[in-house]
Amino acid sequence: MKAYMSQYKFNGDYRLRTVFQLEIQREIQASKCDVVVPIPLHPDTLAARGFNQVEGLIGELPMLRALTTISATKAQHQSAKNRKQRLTTAQPFKLAVDSMQLYRKNVLIVDDVYTTGRTIRHAALLLKKAGATTVKGLTLAHG
Repeated sequence: MKAYMSQYKFNGDYRLRTVFQLEIQREIQASKCDVVVPIPLHPDTLAARGFNQVEGLIGELPMLRALTTISATKAQHQSAKNRKQRLTTAQPFKLAVDSMQLYRKNVLIVDDVYTTGRTIRHAALLLKKAGATTVKGLTLAHG
């Protein structure tokens, strides 16, 4: 999985999205969620990579880009941080949509890797504050 993630994310091999796309899509559909929210990338990372790897996994399913990154300066990649650094990461997101799009909705956050859970917890906190009824997370890998 580590080699897959490295090739897909860091070497920008967008074709690899299809390897796990069907499984992710099945899990999304089985979740019975109202709204699918992908974890966003910093604009600099998106520009350098050319794609959001999470959105690639979601594919053509409807999604709401409800979050955006806060920092004006690009933060260190999570993969380059140790556990302590990951756990002390400040809130990296803000809402990018009107909260009424989330009000009383069952939301599924999708990310590629779950390490400490900090990214999903930050996202869930904002989505709950915006009025989401439930917020769950789905990731491709744990590591």
